[in-house]
Amino acid sequence: MKKKLTSLGIVAVLVLGIGNAVYASNGSDNGWSFQEMLPFMEVMHPNMDEQQMEQMYQDCHGSSDEKVPMNNQI
Repeated sequence: MKKKLTSLGIVAVLVLGIGNAVYASNGSDNGWSFQEMLPFMEVMHPNMDEQQMEQMYQDCHGSSDEKVPMNNQI
């Protein structure tokens, strides 16, 4: 019984770890573009206009020319 629980735990950790790695990488070098994020941002920030949302996106992600690591994620 103990071996089964240990095996199940190891499998769960591997599956969740691999799933998170796939979810975290969406195939592009610097994440989603502003145009890809815009529909989600409009839902989350309905009182902001597109210019304000683009400025917020640039503040968080930098311009498309520069790579800004996001080390302060929670």
